[in-house]
Amino acid sequence: MKKLLCALVLLALVLPVQGAYVVRVSALQYSPTPPNPIKVAGRVVSERPLKLNDGSGEITVVGTTALLSDFLVVTGDWDGSVLTVAGAVEQVIPPAPCEMIYIPAGSFLMGNNGSEPYSDYDELPQHSVYLSGYWIGKYEVTRGEYRRFMEAGGYSSPAYWTSAGWSWKVSNSRTEPRYWAADQDWYGGDPFVQTDSHPVVGVSYYEAAAYCNWAGGHLPTEAQWEKAARWTGSYPHVYPWANIWDAEKCNNWYDTNPAGGGDQRYQTAPVGSYPLGASPYGLQDMAGNAWEWCRDWYSSSYYSVSPTTDPPGPSSGSYRVLRGGGWDSYDDYYRSAYRGAYFLPAYWYDYFGFRLVRSEG
Repeated sequence: MKKLLCALVLLALVLPVQGAYVVRVSALQYSPTPPNPIKVAGRVVSERPLKLNDGSGEITVVGTTALLSDFLVVTGDWDGSVLTVAGAVEQVIPPAPCEMIYIPAGSFLMGNNGSEPYSDYDELPQHSVYLSGYWIGKYEVTRGEYRRFMEAGGYSSPAYWTSAGWSWKVSNSRTEPRYWAADQDWYGGDPFVQTDSHPVVGVSYYEAAAYCNWAGGHLPTEAQWEKAARWTGSYPHVYPWANIWDAEKCNNWYDTNPAGGGDQRYQTAPVGSYPLGASPYGLQDMAGNAWEWCRDWYSSSYYSVSPTTDPPGPSSGSYRVLRGGGWDSYDDYYRSAYRGAYFLPAYWYDYFGFRLVRSEG
């Protein structure tokens, strides 16, 4: 491939690019058909084929310093042919602020068949669900990652929030998560210091959703969360690591693992402190440490009527779902099929956290 040039015109929005930014464009034009990957000055610009059938597409700018504007033009030549890719920029998605794991498209068994210990009626019936591929955070969102959202104006820009979330933030004069101070002492337990490696907790559903929007993603659906937590490729685990409860493999009420501070110490642990408790896909802390907000409204009967492909959850409701159990929980709550119910979106306890998802396409 010969020398390629990148020209960006009609500058209205100027953003320095560091890492990988996805630029979503409309009215995409190209000539001739671009190769994959496209490179600019020796650097990868698009790691996957452009979507051209509807006149839109995505270009990923990786590891270069450039300017993104209202209109993007990439021109160059190779093998004597001239390439021009142009389109109006609709959205700029920043690099993922955390390490993410890809969950490939495919079917899995969701819920349980009633044979698991402590099975609940709202986990029935067990049913097959097909999910498109997606990326999910290897760890719960940390305080260090959440601080970047705050420093970027996360609590002052309504653009990141739902209307209900912004109204809640304003009415509660919210400027940071509850329990944001580093020094904590919960329920009479041992005092401890929250570092940037600890999961952010004390976040409401609204705050978690706003962060994910800022980060170019969203909260996981229940189906996305559960597949990442327990699916082995042929059958589901009861717990992320296996079918047998083991108090040493997650941060929980009974844990005596010094990585988290010891038995009943009432505190979170730095993310990834329990590597032996990883899910089959390699995700950490899918049981324990912090309950994790999901995107879905809660309905106890949803599994009986949910779509079999990419179920989004009920269209409305009063409560949002949390999954995974927290540092305060008992062993039955750590089952990957367990659905934490009856939590209002405004709840913000010291054991509520979340992780980021980015859907493919």
